[in-house]
Amino acid sequence: MSLQLSLLMLVVLHASSADSSCPGINNGEFEDLTNLMRKITCQSGGISDKPAFLATLTPREVALTSGSVVKFDSILTNIGNGYNANSGVFTAPRKGTYQFAVSFVSGHRNNEWLELTLAKNNNRLVRGHAALDPFASGSLQATLALEKGDRISIIQPRPSGHVLGENYSMFSGHLI
Repeated sequence: MSLQLSLLMLVVLHASSADSSCPGINNGEFEDLTNLMRKITCQSGGISDKPAFLATLTPREVALTSGSVVKFDSILTNIGNGYNANSGVFTAPRKGTYQFAVSFVSGHRNNEWLELTLAKNNNRLVRGHAALDPFASGSLQATLALEKGDRISIIQPRPSGHVLGENYSMFSGHLI
């Protein structure tokens, strides 16, 4: 354990054990101290536990309706357990700046526009689309400041659409 980390831990322990006339550490300050300790640990050769996930879609093709969340069902990486394949939602396990990427392939239907939208707490932010041709690709990326508990999902905003699975379509994100 590095000297800086030891000193920081002593400061936190001292502050938390001070008498009641001393102001305590609020949750935000404690989270800031925890993040600082993680940074020091990483810089001193410790293992990073930054949240990160990668999930793909495995069914041959998934039919989507307006407002439906795409549930990328095959989790390949889920450091921090923020991504839930049952709901298709990533919940930020801690505050920070996150990078998200989605790549997708439209299904075999002709004249059907596939559009997907990245939403933060059900607010639609970034859109990507695939052309009207069958098996066309689309993508979207976003860098977002998140608070602990913020929810990121991929939503179909159009009345209908089909997205190809078989691991061609994916959703990933990580704390930067």
